[in-house]
Order: sequence, then structure tokens, then C-alpha cells
Amino acid sequence: MRQGPSLLGGILRCGRCGQRMMVAYGGRASRLRYSCGRAMVEYAEPLCQGLAGRVLDDLVAAQVLAALEPAALELSLAAADDIQQERARLHRNWQQQVERARYQAERAQRQYDAVEPENRLVVRELERRWEEALKEQRRLEEEYARFSRNQPAGLSAGEREQIRALARDMPTLWQAPTTTAADRQRIVRLLVKEVVATVRGESEWVDVAIHWAGGSSSSHELVRPVQRYQQMADYGRLLNRIDELRTAGQTLARVAEQLNREGFHPPKRSATFTSVILAGLLAKRGRSGPRPRAVAEPGVLGEHEWLLSDLARKLAMPQATLHRWVRVGWVEARKLPTPGGYWVIWADADELDRMTRLRTCPRGWSDEHIYVQLIKPKARNNE
Repeated sequence: MRQGPSLLGGILRCGRCGQRMMVAYGGRASRLRYSCGRAMVEYAEPLCQGLAGRVLDDLVAAQVLAALEPAALELSLAAADDIQQERARLHRNWQQQVERARYQAERAQRQYDAVEPENRLVVRELERRWEEALKEQRRLEEEYARFSRNQPAGLSAGEREQIRALARDMPTLWQAPTTTAADRQRIVRLLVKEVVATVRGESEWVDVAIHWAGGSSSSHELVRPVQRYQQMADYGRLLNRIDELRTAGQTLARVAEQLNREGFHPPKRSATFTSVILAGLLAKRGRSGPRPRAVAEPGVLGEHEWLLSDLARKLAMPQATLHRWVRVGWVEARKLPTPGGYWVIWADADELDRMTRLRTCPRGWSDEHIYVQLIKPKARNNE
């Protein structure tokens, strides 16, 4: 058993090449990662595959706890009873064979003892038959002994009740602070023989096969964190859906909520979309998405008026920062009376220059008087 908090060290195999996957901990948070790097280490070839360890450990832990749930355990105990009955039948069959061989050997001995010594030919034949019967008896007894050694002992009533009680308490015990990583590893290894993980191409999807100690297998899939949107299998569908929602007049916040409801997810370790994440994605694409119908009509925006998202891109600054400037009154802004409530900011050439200098102004004590001047917006009636 391996040291460290990973559940699967030593029992995780790469589904691509069949090698054991290595365990590593990296970063300030010592994040767990599984990787198949044998070819990279020995032959300087590219890394075969890798994935964040937490998502895989969580999947296997959930399956182990599900296998230990009382209902599942009762089915397992019932199956164990069936197996035990079959073993009992095999034991009876072996015992009958041994008993017949023993009877044949004893019968051959009685025949040998009953013959007159003078009948040498008969004596030799009966002696040969007796020896063969004894050999057959010993062979069957030895095979029956080997069969018995390979069969696990049945569970007593007390042991069954202890298992049921443990199953009822297992989720609590698993999460208890007194339960160590080594304890969890031991539990997993009692039930799981091996886990095989296969990353689908470079995407976020991973196929997982759990080979259980009893000989059965189960298939699962999970989503691993990836570094780039382009690695995601539904990246194209995600972009199309964002465009559809933006064209329908949805704000980035509403778009994020809808994407989360539909099961989309961002890369890396972010669990759900937010307006900030979407703004970053659209900014990298050099756009804010199709202009919503609500603001596409002529006359909606006045002279020197900008949508907040357009102005943020013009100034090369985060939309969240510009939203904060709106809240604290550092810019002249109004909210459109349209679905989505888009913010519009007034900024002529002077204001664009002021905002650019404000964005880059240092915050040292010696620059405080400059900063105070820069946070004052120009009045619109002065334009």
C-alpha cells in the first residue's frame, strides 16, 4: 500500500498502454495527479495521459460506498449464500467420490485377504487391484483436500451482523476525521482489485473501469479538469449556445446561469460558469458575442456612449473592474430600459484618456493627489 492520501496508488492502470499510473502531488495545495509517464521517463516520449486525482478518487470512493450500502450488501450476502450452497453441493459430490474410492479399496483388500496363498496368479492380480484402488483413493483425497483449501470459509451469523452494522455506519466512518488515508486505502483494496482509466483523446472525458475483488467489473465516465476550452469535447456547441443566448438579449450573468443549467462547464477547476468567466472567454475571441437585439436598434446608444462590455474591451480591462467604477460613481453610466438591463457608459476622447490613466495609475502615497483627480468623471454637459 502506497503512502499519501491517494486512494488508487498502485492499483490504477493506464487504459492506453496498460502501464501502472504514477502518483504525484504538486502546487501550493499539493494537488493529487495521476499520470502515465513511463514512456516519457524511459524513452523521452510524450506523456501518455494524465488527469487530476481528486475527481477519480471521488468516483471510486462513491462506488465503493455504494457497494457497501445496506441494500447492496444484502444482495451480496444473498449471493454469498447461493455460492455457499453451491460449494456445499460440490463438497458433497467430492465426499461421495472419496467414499466410493474408500469402499473400492476396502473391497479389494477383503478379496485379497480371502484368497488362498497357493493361488499365486490370483493373489498377484488381487494385490494389483488393491494397490490401484488405494492409489485412486489417495488421489481423490488429495484433490478434495486441495479443493477444500481453496474454498473460503462461510460467514457466521455474528459476522454477518457485524458486516451489516458496519455498512450502516460506513459513510460516516469514511468522512470521520479519525479515519486516515491509509484506512480508506485498505477499504478500497478489500473491494477493488484494479482501476483502469482512459482519457478520450485530449478532451475532458475519462472512461473508468473498476475491476472488483469478486471478479465483476463496472464501467463509468467522469469529467476531468482541462487547461483549455479547445480541449473540451463540446467547445463548438458551447460557443454556438453562447451566441444564441447573447443574440436573444441575455446578459452574461443570465447566459452563465443558463449554461450551468444545461450542464456546460468551464475548463480548469471552475465548477460553474460566471459572468466574469464568460467575459474572459469572449475577450480572448476578440468579441463580446453577437450584439443583442435590444441594443442593436438605431438610436439606442447616444453619441460617445459605449456598452460596458465594448468599453472594457476598448480599454483592455476586466469588465468586473468597470462594473466597480459604475458602482462607486467614477464614470457616467446609465442602465438601458431593455431586457437584460445593459449598462451604458458615456466616454468621449477626454474620458477615454482619463480612464486609461486611471487604470494604469500607481497607488503609492505620493500619487494620491493624482489618483483623486482621476476618479472624478467629466460632466456630460461639458462635452
